[in-house]
Amino acid sequence: MADARFDPGPALAPLKAFQRATVDHVCRRLLTDPDATRQFLVADEVGLGKTMVARGVIARTIEALWDKVPRIDIIYVCSNGAIAAQNLARLNVMEREAQVLPTRLTLLPLVLGGENSLRHNRVNFISLTPGTTFDLKSSSGWARERALILRLLEGQLAYPKGAIRLFQGWSGEPGWERERARVATETVDPEIAARFQMAVANSPGLTARIDDLCAEVAQRRNVEGDLRQACTALIGELRGMLAQASVQSLEPDLIILDEFQRFHDLLHGDSEAADLARELFNHVDGAGNTAKTLLLSATPYRMLTLASDAPEEGDHHRDFLDVLEFLFGAEDGKRRRDEIALEMRRFRQAMQALPAGFENARALREGIEGQLRRVIARTERVAETADRDAMIRELRHELDVTAPDLIEARTIAAVAAAAGAPGTVDYWKSSPWLLNLMRGYKLADLLKEQAKSPSPALRSAMKAAIPLQIDPQTVESYAPLAPANGRMRKLADLAFANGMARRLWIAPSLPYFGTSRPVSKMLIFSEWTMVPDAIAGFLSYEAERQMGMGKGHTYTDPPTTRPLQFRRAQGRLAGLRALQLVIPSPRLAAMADPLALMREEGPFPDLDALRHAASARLRPLAQDLTEQSAEAGEGGWDWSSPAALDVVNPDFVAWLAGSGPRGEGDEEAWPDHLAELLRAARQPIGQKDVDQILGHLVDVALGSPATCALRALSRIAPTLPLNDLALLTAATKVGMAFRTLFNQPETQALLRAEGDVYWRAVLRHAAEHDLQSVLDEYAHVLLEAEGQVGHPPVKAIGVIAERMAEALSLRPAQIELNHYALQRGRIVQTHPITLRGRFAMRLAQKGEDETGVNRTGLVRTAFNSPFKPFVLASTSVGQEGLDFHPYCHRIVHWNLPGNPIDMEQREGRVHRYKNHAVRLNLVAGQSPAALGGQNTDPWADMFSAAHGNAGRSGDLEPFWVLDGPTKVERHILSLPFSREETRLSWLNRSVALYRLAFGQPRHDDLLALLDQMREEIAPEALAQLQISLRPD
Repeated sequence: MADARFDPGPALAPLKAFQRATVDHVCRRLLTDPDATRQFLVADEVGLGKTMVARGVIARTIEALWDKVPRIDIIYVCSNGAIAAQNLARLNVMEREAQVLPTRLTLLPLVLGGENSLRHNRVNFISLTPGTTFDLKSSSGWARERALILRLLEGQLAYPKGAIRLFQGWSGEPGWERERARVATETVDPEIAARFQMAVANSPGLTARIDDLCAEVAQRRNVEGDLRQACTALIGELRGMLAQASVQSLEPDLIILDEFQRFHDLLHGDSEAADLARELFNHVDGAGNTAKTLLLSATPYRMLTLASDAPEEGDHHRDFLDVLEFLFGAEDGKRRRDEIALEMRRFRQAMQALPAGFENARALREGIEGQLRRVIARTERVAETADRDAMIRELRHELDVTAPDLIEARTIAAVAAAAGAPGTVDYWKSSPWLLNLMRGYKLADLLKEQAKSPSPALRSAMKAAIPLQIDPQTVESYAPLAPANGRMRKLADLAFANGMARRLWIAPSLPYFGTSRPVSKMLIFSEWTMVPDAIAGFLSYEAERQMGMGKGHTYTDPPTTRPLQFRRAQGRLAGLRALQLVIPSPRLAAMADPLALMREEGPFPDLDALRHAASARLRPLAQDLTEQSAEAGEGGWDWSSPAALDVVNPDFVAWLAGSGPRGEGDEEAWPDHLAELLRAARQPIGQKDVDQILGHLVDVALGSPATCALRALSRIAPTLPLNDLALLTAATKVGMAFRTLFNQPETQALLRAEGDVYWRAVLRHAAEHDLQSVLDEYAHVLLEAEGQVGHPPVKAIGVIAERMAEALSLRPAQIELNHYALQRGRIVQTHPITLRGRFAMRLAQKGEDETGVNRTGLVRTAFNSPFKPFVLASTSVGQEGLDFHPYCHRIVHWNLPGNPIDMEQREGRVHRYKNHAVRLNLVAGQSPAALGGQNTDPWADMFSAAHGNAGRSGDLEPFWVLDGPTKVERHILSLPFSREETRLSWLNRSVALYRLAFGQPRHDDLLALLDQMREEIAPEALAQLQISLRPD
């Protein structure tokens, strides 16, 4: 049956007005204008939702091509798998799951050859990463690729056994054999196979080279050295040929290059990789339809070039003109580039003649804008706040320098000098415990080289430095660590303020009782790779101490108990009382909903008032249970009574007895616990004290993670009843994931200090810390972040529950520190110290787009949740395009960036759609809308009210910027009298001026001139000369 005609409406519905304006402009230029272009750049300021614009362009493209081509291929190219995983759900505008080829063009033969062939779909989404798609000769690739190539060459090689070893690469033999066996059973596209085989046969001397290498490999016991390099080069060559054969099977209609500034060599280079990319960009099908390319980047070229920048870092003016040439196309690009370059020179001359040349400069600006808007659109947020501060508040912190700081500086400098290493002053300013943390730095390499015979000077310096390391015994005993570093001490003050060390989750922005002091997660950027490890290790260790882990524990003690387990002990089911934490109660969810109670009777000054209101609603249920009870006795009332309320509903009984909840547990006794719960819930509960059972029902209603999750998921799926089977299963998934949090040793230390039975302490802690409001807010955030708006509710709640479970289940990072000692005159490394990172973590560095992508994605998921980590530290390299805004409005610049563009890029990680600061300001101004609203989701009510009251058009307010008491905080940690104080002053002035230098060479000169003119020309007048590419 033919696919129903595609309706772009649902895909366009989530877009805000300014995004729709951009989509309309882009689609006119790409699809309908008489002089339509093949390439267009959306350069919206960081954090304004370029991915959503791309979603709109995809929807409009599918609509335009639906009746013109039999198959529509959308190719999404981004720099790493973490960004792809984040964005693919938002880009998929089809209601069903679209076919996605992740990361490897060389695996296309297996995708096209299988049952889910791209040829069978009307629309395909294909995700590629440049480093693993186009640049293929630098490595031997995945085992799966090599196994495919080997299969395609079967029957053509003289030495098949040698070929098996050659293509094994670095894989272990068992894994390699499994991969070969797996590929051998899969269907391969015959057209690609034939093209590849013909290319190999027609390549002069290639088959002979393959046979020669196979013969040599067959005779060698080990494949290493020059032979290994030759094998890798050959495999890379064959991967390139397979990619070339594969790319011809794609029929790209729209190519999206995300953060495309990273792909300069693909767009402008003359390598084979660039040729392969251009084959995609220049595709024309048999009917004459040309591929369109949409480029996305807030920094499409080096936005600012300073005289001090290294030449290899690029030049703004040249990059700008290169991008223009690409955008205007091969036929017209060079001419347009030269014309605009001439107009930009005239514009610069007019600005240099200010104030006299003002009108001439403005006229030239308008002409340049008209030319550039043909191929570029850019929206910025800076003008959308009352103070034109873009909701940024700068906080400078005074740092102290103590005697131990100076002693460490002098001591480490002596070690470096004696070892012949570079100076360590910048390292000392950035991190304490340098000897522990210098892995990967020159100093550590030199210490290793000289370890066996250090010079007397080095031995003397190390003797003084060794006591300044983190001591293993200090860690083992949970004794305090005293960082000899002013930045680290100040960071600890900031990170642990408001009792953050003892929190299990971030306080909700909209409390359902009492008032909460706004808190925030913290994102830290440093230019030194040692700093994230130092931060994650120290803060996490100190947080464990403050949670009480030092009482009766040593640091390396293995976890002795996991109290929330479903197991048998001495023949009895040992986890029955934990069931009410993981099995939701629909009746309790409905009868004692904190949001409904707040709307009807609130606001509540404290938890006691909320409990009183809930008790009034639940008392009739408690009375019914006790009236049906047998004689008072222990029974199972304290674990079966919530389920006893629900078993009157046959749908709940069918669900509890079915496969839904069973699939959420993997412990052997889990099904037995569920069966026992169903049996006990149908029996008299054995409790006659109404007040006792009522108190318990209130505890479960307000504190059960599963019941709270049931309500939260139902807020975003209001068409599903609370006893819907999919909703109950999704809530159980979340409830089970909370076990990971509450089974953690430090969580146990915190809650056991309250002196209650552990399962009851969990219930009360969750209620006291407003878990219901926390999960309601989190579900609202995830609905849009996961691209589930408009999707079927059963699918949406499944995706959101899965993401919540991922965030709760993140394992702590292992941070390994060097530790040195002197033994018999030699420098030795003792067993490394391993610190756990949970309160704070580091984000993977650039380059981990394959091996690190999974961990990076999981860390990002957890940081973008209300749960730990509360601090995320990273180098700023490679994080463009990633979101960290849902629960973080504090950015810490450990080291200041070199220019204002990098400052904006860093802060753009948290200054995004419905960011944490916006939501806090929303509550400050619109909480009555939540109290009086009719939506099941109070956040929808508040945003709707704020949108109706917005004073500016375009929808940036209230979704990206919203005036109020909370700002995105820029924390500056710089030592007194340091160079960074001067740099900060320059950065702040340059942020206001650099946009005027758009497209110009020699930025230093022009910025200096404009800075001098600030006293002669009003800022409002200068703003009129800024080139604006915002669509009308």
